[in-house]
Amino acid sequence: MGENPVYSHPKRSQDLTIELLATQGLKIVPPVPIEENPQTKLPLVRLTGSAEEIGAEHGTKLSNRIEKAFELYRAKLFTQWTDASLKATSLAFFERIQEFSEQYAIELKAIASHAGRQLWEVAMLMARTEILQSSVPNECTSIYFKESGLLGQNWDWVQEFENLAVIFDVTRQDGFRFLALGEPGFVKIGLNSSGVGVCLNILKCHAPTGGIPVHILLRRVLDSTSVSEAYHAIATASRATMSNILIADDLSRYVNLELAGKELFTLSPHEVEVNNVVVHTNGFLTSEIDNIDLPEESESSAARIVRAKSLTTTYSGRHEADMLKILLDQEGKLPICRLSERNIFNDLNYGTVSTVVMNLKERKLIFSQGNPRTEKFSVVSI
Repeated sequence: MGENPVYSHPKRSQDLTIELLATQGLKIVPPVPIEENPQTKLPLVRLTGSAEEIGAEHGTKLSNRIEKAFELYRAKLFTQWTDASLKATSLAFFERIQEFSEQYAIELKAIASHAGRQLWEVAMLMARTEILQSSVPNECTSIYFKESGLLGQNWDWVQEFENLAVIFDVTRQDGFRFLALGEPGFVKIGLNSSGVGVCLNILKCHAPTGGIPVHILLRRVLDSTSVSEAYHAIATASRATMSNILIADDLSRYVNLELAGKELFTLSPHEVEVNNVVVHTNGFLTSEIDNIDLPEESESSAARIVRAKSLTTTYSGRHEADMLKILLDQEGKLPICRLSERNIFNDLNYGTVSTVVMNLKERKLIFSQGNPRTEKFSVVSI
C-alpha cells in the first residue's frame, strides 16, 4: 500500500488465462490507465490522498465522463423531472450525505469543482438509484464462494456505461486502499486492503426512497476494515432505498442485507445459500417477504437465480474460473450474462456492462472491459 501502486498478474491468473482461452474464447490483457487511453473501456483511475485531493483527481480525470453520464441520466432517465425539482432533490441528498460523513461531502464538492459541474449535478449521479426508484430494468447476479473467499457479480445496466464506467484504485491518506468498479462520480462494486468486498443488486418495492444513497453506503463498506464494521454503518444509517448489499471477507464471513425503503432484512444462510454458496439476483429472498409491498419478481431475475443455483453444483473447484463460468453463462432465453437489448419504454439498450470477480484472499479484482461476451478481461491487485 505504498504511494506508487504496482499492478501485477498474480500467479494463479495464469491458470485463469488458460481456462478462459479454452472455455470462453477470452484472454487476459493488462489494465489500461486512463492517462494512457482516455477513451478505453473501463480504464484504471488512480486516486490518492485526502478526501479533497481524491475528489480533485476524480473530477479532473473524469470530467468528460461525468458530463456524459449526467447528460444521459438527465435526458434519458430523469425525463419526468423538472430542473428545479431535480436540483432540489439532489441537494437534499447531499445535505444528508454531509450529515453522514463530512469527508464524503468534501470529496463530492471537490469532484464537482474540478469537473466543472454544479454540486447538485454530482449529487444527482450519486443518488441516481433513489431518484429512479427502481423504475427501469436492473438485472444483476451476485455470487459468493464462502470456502475460497471469492465474490463476484455481473453488473447489468445501460449499454452506454460500457464506455463511461471505470475501475477506481483509491489510496487514502492513511494508506488504506480499495479497488472498485464505478460510474463517473461514484464507486460501486469492489474490495479493499482488509479483504472486505461488496456487491449490489437493485431490488423493487413500493416504498419511498431518500436518506443516504445506497452508493454512499457501498463506499462506506469499502472504507471498512471488517464485515461487522460495514454492517453496523449500514444498520445505523438513515436509509430509504431498494437494494441487496452482499458484504463478504476473506475468512468466509458475510452478511447479506435486503433494503426495502427504511426496512433492513439480514438474510440467514437458509434464505440465501445453496451448496455453501451465496447467490442473489433482483428479487427479495427474506422469509419476511409478506411484510414488503412489492411487485412480482421479474421473469429474468427468477430465471437467473434458478440457473445460478443449479450451476453451483457443477463447478466444485470454487476457483475464479468456476465463478466466471457461472457469471458468463448464456443458457436460456433470459441468461445470466446477456447482450444489450433495447427497452421499448425509454429507447435505451440494457445488458451486462461488466463482469467482476474478486479474490478476497489474494486482494485481486478481475473485470471484463465491457460486455464479457465480446470483450477482454484484466486483472488488478492490491
